[in-house]
Amino acid sequence: MVPSRINRFPSTLSVIFVGLITLLVAQVVPAKELVYQELASGAGRTLRYALLLPDHFDPTQTYPTLLALPPGGQDETMVEAGLNRYWGRQATARGWVVVSPVAPEGVLFFQGSEKLIPALLDEIQQRVHIEGGKFHLTGASNGGLSAFRIALKWPSRFQSLVVLPGFPPDKQDFARLDRLAEIPVRMFAGGADTRWAEQERRTKKQLDALGVDAALKVFPGEGHIPASIAGDRLMELFAGFRP
Repeated sequence: MVPSRINRFPSTLSVIFVGLITLLVAQVVPAKELVYQELASGAGRTLRYALLLPDHFDPTQTYPTLLALPPGGQDETMVEAGLNRYWGRQATARGWVVVSPVAPEGVLFFQGSEKLIPALLDEIQQRVHIEGGKFHLTGASNGGLSAFRIALKWPSRFQSLVVLPGFPPDKQDFARLDRLAEIPVRMFAGGADTRWAEQERRTKKQLDALGVDAALKVFPGEGHIPASIAGDRLMELFAGFRP
């Protein structure tokens, strides 16, 4: 697939996969007592985000910390879907801190709102002693595109990158994959979602050529966001990236 086609594909994601995202939400329960924090940006926008802390959180202790980018429209519903199915209770039960932002005014985190992420990371580092001084990074679908964009812009702030699925959202991002040289990258896709799996294979090939620690798993017969990587399996993967 030529790079020019990468530019056109993500813009149609919300329409193509609205049925799949609706199904994902229907399978989860709203996050219990989830409280959103707010961060005012210099651009006049307020960034809202969910912050999940482990039980008996101690601000004097050090914690592995995960920045999780939601799928779909990246609104509160999608934040809560991701937290419940993938990286919420499973993470905090293992002693992780999880941060999951809401795209302000519907501007996704690979369409402009990514510029708000450094201030969010700074805010969290004021509240949490982060293990290794760097965040782990994950995202699904639109969140996977966002995660690649953010990792490529600020690679020094991340210890690992896991997408399910995701790939560089445009040809400029693809051309900068060498910036991930110090970050292990893991990608997942459903085999039935041939278009996204193809893009991830292309990304894996380029990462291999650059000598980046990268791996791709395609689950045969599964759809856009593969169920096989949900929950504990995902967090076991992240545990292997801890310093």
